[in-house]
Amino acid sequence: MDNLKEKLLKLCEQHKTSTEGINYLINYYINSLGWTEEEAIKYTIKLFDNGTIDEIKIIGGTDGRDN
Repeated sequence: MDNLKEKLLKLCEQHKTSTEGINYLINYYINSLGWTEEEAIKYTIKLFDNGTIDEIKIIGGTDGRDN
């Protein structure tokens, strides 16, 4: 589990993504969908891997670039 958390933190850094926002997403999966923490983290990692997180950031206007 610690390896998954470390991987997620590295992805947040690489993609210039707020860990606060990602933690909110993980807590949503746990509290609203009844997932385990491990399931929520694995799914969130997949969202980075398939580009979904970057797409959300572009739509929301927080792509990490200085505009």
